[in-house]
Amino acid sequence: MITRDNQRSRLIKEISTYAFAVYEALLYLDAYPDSKEALNFYNKYKRLESKARAEYESKFGPLTAPADAQEWKWTNGPWPWQLDEEVNS
Repeated sequence: MITRDNQRSRLIKEISTYAFAVYEALLYLDAYPDSKEALNFYNKYKRLESKARAEYESKFGPLTAPADAQEWKWTNGPWPWQLDEEVNS
């Protein structure tokens, strides 16, 4: 059975993995900017990271404060430790 906490942990691991791959690809592209293979790799993992981040944020709230916002909702909703309380209650 997949619990809310397991799903949250899985998504955080996915996001971290994809973000690492994206960052490494950026470093490689700095040295080899004409590499089509590296650019394809970057684009693939950037899409995967964005998808996993969107899924996480739709279920558990934002991971980071917004870069540009019309209204400030960063502190609305439960904090990470409150999500744990919801799962345990």
